[in-house]
Order: sequence, then C-alpha cells, then structure tokens
Amino acid sequence: MSSKKRHEAVPILGASEWSVEQGGGAYISWLEHVNIPGLESADIRFEFEKRQSLAEVKRLIAQLNALGLKFVVQK
Repeated sequence: MSSKKRHEAVPILGASEWSVEQGGGAYISWLEHVNIPGLESADIRFEFEKRQSLAEVKRLIAQLNALGLKFVVQK
C-alpha cells in the first residue's frame, strides 16, 4: 500500500463579487495560483449557496487568515 503525497499551500484570499447580471453576491477567490501538481493554472474559489455581501465575505476571509488557513491536497 503506497502512501499518498501531501501538497499544501497557504493561499492569499480575496473577496470578489458577481455582477448583478450574473446573480450578484460575493465569493472568496484565490489571488495567486498554487504550486500543487495539477492545480497550477486552476482558478479556485469558494462560492456560497446563500447570497453573501462583500463585507460579510471580507470578515470571513479575516477569520480564515487569523486561523491560519492552509489548503491541502493529498494524492
């Protein structure tokens, strides 16, 4: 049984908004690409089923940063 290789990144998060034509609301986006095999050119974001304001998403980003969020892929 082979162990899976662990890759991790500490993403720089940003708050973005969809245009009103696209339904509006805010989401969390990554401001840089990550150096994880297979994800180098991926656009990664966190979207919400419930519509969030830009201010709410910015507060959430501050909380995630304070907690030391790491993105981990194991494959």
